[in-house]
Amino acid sequence: RANPAAPAAAAAADTPRAARQSERAPLEGDPRVSTLEKAAPFAVSDIKMEKNVGMEDMLRELREIQGSGPSKYCILGTRHCSYLHQQIIELLSYALVLSGNHVYTSGAAGTNAAAIRGALRANSTDLLTVILPQSRSRQPEDCQELVNQVTQVVEMPENDALSLDVASKRCNRRLITGTEHLVAFAYHDSKTIVQTTVEAKEMDKLVTVMYLD
Repeated sequence: RANPAAPAAAAAADTPRAARQSERAPLEGDPRVSTLEKAAPFAVSDIKMEKNVGMEDMLRELREIQGSGPSKYCILGTRHCSYLHQQIIELLSYALVLSGNHVYTSGAAGTNAAAIRGALRANSTDLLTVILPQSRSRQPEDCQELVNQVTQVVEMPENDALSLDVASKRCNRRLITGTEHLVAFAYHDSKTIVQTTVEAKEMDKLVTVMYLD
């Protein structure tokens, strides 16, 4: 006999997926935007497989990027990413610089720090530019130590009186304005990064988004 609660349970299960699709609506359907998203987890045993799929997706994207010729790439993303994702980001940044591309990013832990480390490994200081949302002295100590290894650093002291959130949005806008391709790593609730991808699309930039959740 049919369970009357089954339709309600199925609808509830579809709600998170529908919410995610709704949040991504401004980016989907546009040929300039590549969205890499992991499938929803089903069991603990699937976790390793999901991580492998994420890496394969990013490596495929990397191969396509390398074949497009030297460009200006902006790498931005969440501060809260796993060690595995930081390794992927470092590899991406490293390979981009080795291929003669110029990498732009900002100063922060997580994604941006990984992008800086990867570019520094390529030993081409002229192909890495870091734009800070505020003065260097207002950055966290670990960020300052990493940025001190970068030759081309741009500070935005005019934002010192602003909150970090507002300063970061202004900084991200400056970064995407001066580059051709945005590569973003975000969660669906990473409001600042997701908004940056929307702005980049509106500026007619190429956008690659990898959702980490």
